[in-house]
Amino acid sequence: MRRSGLATLLCGLLGLAAAASAQAAFPGAPGPIVYSYSNFTETGGSGGLRAHGPHKRDGTQPLTANPDDGSPSYSPNGRLIVFSGNHDPGETRGSHIYVMGNDGSDVRQLTSGSFYDSNPSFSPNGRLVVFDRDGLEGGDSHIFGVAIDGSGLQQLSDDAGSDWDPTFTPNGKRIVFVSNRISQGRTDRSNILSMRPDGSQVRLLIGGPRSEYDPDVSPNGRTLAFAGNRAAGANLFLAKMSGRHIRALTRTPGGCFHRACFGNPSWSPDGKHIAFLSTSRYGSSVEVMRADGRGYAKEFDSGGTEEEGYGSHVGAPAWGPKPR
Repeated sequence: MRRSGLATLLCGLLGLAAAASAQAAFPGAPGPIVYSYSNFTETGGSGGLRAHGPHKRDGTQPLTANPDDGSPSYSPNGRLIVFSGNHDPGETRGSHIYVMGNDGSDVRQLTSGSFYDSNPSFSPNGRLVVFDRDGLEGGDSHIFGVAIDGSGLQQLSDDAGSDWDPTFTPNGKRIVFVSNRISQGRTDRSNILSMRPDGSQVRLLIGGPRSEYDPDVSPNGRTLAFAGNRAAGANLFLAKMSGRHIRALTRTPGGCFHRACFGNPSWSPDGKHIAFLSTSRYGSSVEVMRADGRGYAKEFDSGGTEEEGYGSHVGAPAWGPKPR
């Protein structure tokens, strides 16, 4: 494991996070939900990131104008958004990590190169961004960290296999992520693990004969929401942070071709609701449901495509706190 470069910075920043109260990394009143939106026609594409208020009746606000922008996430105070995209005219391939104001202003690039950087998220103190990087020598993806000013890039995982989609626990002591480094059968393509912020003490949280992915930790740090195909179809689940007491929130029996698939759960800052992405053969929608799974989900935004692929699409949501 490489621990040079950002190691000193990590110790300082994460020491502050660990000393903070063990509450949600993003506590507060529910703020906007950010997600990607794209529309493609025979003549080209348009879109970017959108923000939708915390209630269904609220409208949407366009934040960026690049249809390749994706995987957004809010800072703990709700004032910043990190996301992946490629706004660099000097780079013809790859994707980078950017940070901007929650209104789409002051976009700043944090990473560069011909790698594919994606799935960024903040540390609980808002000073560090973790993300996954693909396109590395050897073909595996790994988890990296970078300071919010773009300094001190550091690789945090380097074991055999690919690691991706990192997110901090609210107390800052662990990073939860997805990996294929552990396989429990032919149909097991990914599991949910956790590690210390320096990449040590890796633990298996959710595993099984099928795949689990898209983890998000509840604001109180006690519950893990995730997606997986352990019930045949792609569904949402809840589990204790120990990985025990798994229960289903949705129940789709088959694939996405004839029925909807569910993924990318994101907790509301008060822990009462979960936003998620519903996808089917020709449609996609950002929806919100109660965290206990009761009642019906409400659709906040949606997209639809033709058989040829033209049309609109919405991406994975991330729920931020009301800015403070």
